[in-house]
Amino acid sequence: MPDRTAAEPNPAPTGRGVWEPTWRRAEGTRSIDLRYLDRDPRTTDRPYFGPVLALAAGHRRRDESLRLLDVGCANGAFARYVLERRPRWDVSGIDVLPELVDAASAAVPEGRFSVADICAPQSLPSERFDVVTALTIPSHFDSLEQWLPQVLRLTAPGGVAVLYGPLNPSPVDLICRLRYAGESEEWLPGWNVLSQRTYDAFLRGRVRSWAYHYPEVSTLGYPATAPADGLSSRIVPAPDGQRLGNSSGLTYHMACVEMHR
Repeated sequence: MPDRTAAEPNPAPTGRGVWEPTWRRAEGTRSIDLRYLDRDPRTTDRPYFGPVLALAAGHRRRDESLRLLDVGCANGAFARYVLERRPRWDVSGIDVLPELVDAASAAVPEGRFSVADICAPQSLPSERFDVVTALTIPSHFDSLEQWLPQVLRLTAPGGVAVLYGPLNPSPVDLICRLRYAGESEEWLPGWNVLSQRTYDAFLRGRVRSWAYHYPEVSTLGYPATAPADGLSSRIVPAPDGQRLGNSSGLTYHMACVEMHR
């Protein structure tokens, strides 16, 4: 038998004679997200903001007033982007980290921001929204059941929810943890890649319709060279063209999931 001692992580005993990995269950909260405090939301324009807003606005009139909630709003960059282009919209944001909510409130005073956990229904706003967005955070969770039911409940009948994050067009799901070797013992969630088939099974019977949109990688504004942060995404070659990846060797498609209530 091959020697597996050096290749396997140090497991933790459960007290039941079963060994489990030491990483924690993914619940969306990550200490590394405090890095958004060092970024100015007034000058942050991620290329996927445009496609997400286009899906959120749909065929509605430009002067129409809509209520939008950004789940996992971080420093408020997307809220600011929306308000600059749809000033009649009522834009709100929630995040689980109070420091980010404070930063968003200070930088985007036209928006409304509050601390809430999408996995904890009792913490969420009681109102319903015409548009609900969740950008990059879908990959923070191990299961759609943890958070997506709450996103749909926050979406008003006739409204739309738009997600942006890693998605697999092939029928394979990936649950992943990464860490900075030699620097931290914390295994970080945030690169899970669930498949369209898994979304199909979840959404069937819950929404009127849904669709998947894969923007061209070259238009997303990610660098083609390795960034200073090894866990940050960059463009990498793949057999089917280009994908995003990081220093772990993981590659993934990024896509928007458009869901109509």
